[in-house]
Amino acid sequence: MSRTLLLVSVRCADEVAIAVDGGADIIDVKEPSHGSLGMATPETLAACATVVPEQLLWTVAGGELIENIESGFAAVQEVGGQEAGGQEVGGQGVACSRRSLKRLPDAVKFGLSQCEGTPWEHVFQNVGGQLPECVQVIPVAYADQQAASSPAVDTVLEAAARHGWETVLVDTFDKLQSGSLLDLVAVGTIEQWVARARDLGVRIVLAGRLSLQDVPVVAACEPMAVAVRSAVCVGGRNGRVDIELVRMVASQCRFGSVERERDRSVRNTY
Repeated sequence: MSRTLLLVSVRCADEVAIAVDGGADIIDVKEPSHGSLGMATPETLAACATVVPEQLLWTVAGGELIENIESGFAAVQEVGGQEAGGQEVGGQGVACSRRSLKRLPDAVKFGLSQCEGTPWEHVFQNVGGQLPECVQVIPVAYADQQAASSPAVDTVLEAAARHGWETVLVDTFDKLQSGSLLDLVAVGTIEQWVARARDLGVRIVLAGRLSLQDVPVVAACEPMAVAVRSAVCVGGRNGRVDIELVRMVASQCRFGSVERERDRSVRNTY
């Protein structure tokens, strides 16, 4: 039986330890006060890189793709990115970032807000080419597509399959107005996304202000992982990760997987 993994977003090294002890399978580093995919400071990234256990995957929120174009791809610089010709982007600043990261992240995520109707695939492909080969680039599709002015989830999944991007994250862009993933889309739609991703050979991770009650429902849709922050924080997404809440969500992920297998067994019986 495959198990849906739990990704926990943290904002500091102290929260890494809490998330790991609570049962997180993947650590994601972000700054929630800076938006859906707010990037943490170089100091925070360096501190987190030091304490994430070797056996766990860790990812970095790189902000919105459009913001990175305007900033000269700051996120790429912070993980030691290079231009296609092999020159370091940002010169000494990047070299410093490389030295300060004990371990490079497994992936960097970029949001696709304001990318609808633009040649975003070409830009995204270029970003991936600037990252070290060991670092994946993950496009983030938004369930609140209209609020984000982003490409549709199916469009992003198909682009990922074309370009060899292994994973797509589905999230919510507007953390104040749009509600949770389950407020925005029906479970049937989520199941269709997961099935489409599977058909295309793309891994899908589901996020979007998920509550404790939402997690088993979303986990039962069979994504690679469920990603949370709000659900495991005391005081909301800008609060602090709590170990008991992480344990509860980890349990809910397992429960969703068990329920999925139970449903299959019942269907096969009849």
